[in-house]
Amino acid sequence: MQITYQGKSTETTAATVGEFLASAGIGEGEAVVEYNGEILGTADAAATPLAEGAELNAYRIVAGG
Repeated sequence: MQITYQGKSTETTAATVGEFLASAGIGEGEAVVEYNGEILGTADAAATPLAEGAELNAYRIVAGG
């Protein structure tokens, strides 16, 4: 299926948001996830079905000086 991830068109076979993020190298709880304009909690991301045409963004919070 075709989705938009981080603003780029991406092909995936992942069934859930969590599965897709894992395939992108983002572990559970490592990022804030935005799915179709909504922020998802870690448990929600793992269980949310990924849909054709979805827009997905993951934001890692980094602190430092």
